[in-house]
Amino acid sequence: MLARKSQLQSNKYSSAGMTMEKSRLNQARTLAGRRNDQAEVAVIDKQLEELAAKMAEFGDKVVKEEGIDLMAKVNERNRKANLEAVRRAELQEAERRRRERKLAARSGGTPVPSDPSARLKTVPRLFASR
Repeated sequence: MLARKSQLQSNKYSSAGMTMEKSRLNQARTLAGRRNDQAEVAVIDKQLEELAAKMAEFGDKVVKEEGIDLMAKVNERNRKANLEAVRRAELQEAERRRRERKLAARSGGTPVPSDPSARLKTVPRLFASR
């Protein structure tokens, strides 16, 4: 399954690909160590060193392109866009209410709510029961 996945993976220098390769090499080294095959352990150690060098070389680039930094940038951009959209909607709503009040003041009456389910303003009257 890992071999098929690595064949399908187009970019060998991705962080996931390098991590999978490192894991595979570590498992192979452990197996070779248990079999007392020192020649294979030496070959695998050399491959691990080469992989570590590649990871150090491409590490910063991979993290910036694929890692948390990219997600943080996307989240920050979306957060700013949401704040801006809310701010614009609040300004439009305030402008609409201002226009309604101005229109009501010109007509001399109380404004009729456009929402039929809106509460009506009432004046409480106190009655003394005797």
